[in-house]
Amino acid sequence: MTKSSPQSPTRRLLAIVLVAAASGIFFGSVPILAWAEQLPPAMPYQTTLQSVAERWNTFAGRLKLTVPYDTVRALEREIESYRFAPAPDQ
Repeated sequence: MTKSSPQSPTRRLLAIVLVAAASGIFFGSVPILAWAEQLPPAMPYQTTLQSVAERWNTFAGRLKLTVPYDTVRALEREIESYRFAPAPDQ
C-alpha cells in the first residue's frame, strides 16, 4: 500500500485560483466584453482586446455558455428587487 503525500496548501490554493480564473474566462464572456468596451481608446491594443472579446462573446453565445451567467444575474436582480421593494403596507 502506498502513501500519497499531502498536497501543500499553496499548491491547492493555486489550483483553486486557476480553476476559478478558467471558469471566469469560459463562462464570463459578457462581463469580459463589457470590460473591453470600457477601455480607454488611447490604451495600447484596445481595439485588439475588444475584437477578441467580441468574437469570444459571439462564440460563447452560440454554444450557450452565457446561460449560467445570465441565470445568476437574473436571480441576483430578482433578489435585489425583493430587497429594495416597498413595504407591503405602503
